[in-house]
Amino acid sequence: MTRGKSRVSDAVWTAFTESLRFIVVPLILLDLVTSHYPQLATAFMSQIEGFVFFFGGMIVASSTLETMHRPGTYKRLLFGMCALTFVGMWLFVVFGGGVAEFSYGPYFVQFDLTKIVYIVLGGVSLKAVLVYLTFSVNRKAEVERARKRRVEEAEKARAGAAHAARRRTPRAHPSPSFSDLSSAEFDVTADHEVGFTPAPYMKDIPKGMKTCEVCGVQSPTKDYVCKNCGSWFPADSVI
Repeated sequence: MTRGKSRVSDAVWTAFTESLRFIVVPLILLDLVTSHYPQLATAFMSQIEGFVFFFGGMIVASSTLETMHRPGTYKRLLFGMCALTFVGMWLFVVFGGGVAEFSYGPYFVQFDLTKIVYIVLGGVSLKAVLVYLTFSVNRKAEVERARKRRVEEAEKARAGAAHAARRRTPRAHPSPSFSDLSSAEFDVTADHEVGFTPAPYMKDIPKGMKTCEVCGVQSPTKDYVCKNCGSWFPADSVI
């Protein structure tokens, strides 16, 4: 957002300065020259103000659009070249095609400014080379920026599609699993605490043996658990 605002402010400043350079100041100077030296004539003197206003407006528009785009984009290159083309035309018109005539009474003087016009147009051509070099230097960074932007847009599109698919898919109730159960410790309640009364210990069994009250199988008196059914023996039966 900050860079966008910066480009807009640069474009506004460019429009202001280019308007002064190619429209306002030249028209004021032309008015002064034509009013004080009406004997001066060029090939475009009769309509020079219209030409200056037209080509100056095109320069202002092209320069402003050039500034609004990032370096390395084809749009900036295009508008930059257009602005330089209109600058060349503007200079050609202002210099009268390189020939100016001045008459004063019986005297007549002709000025040949062709070489000066060629030198100025050569400077404009060098500026065109600079614009292209700026484009070529920043082109790689602009391509990488565009690639990252496409990747981000594709990721956002995939995320949006996945979110929409999840909203359309009905939720399935999860089945209970051991991972959902609590892992808290717990105490086993003793049999006598829940109302279980052990049967009286039978004395008429072989020495060193005891009978399981659940399944009736005899087991050694030292066993704590019945090997047949797995039930626990009373605490007083373990010897």
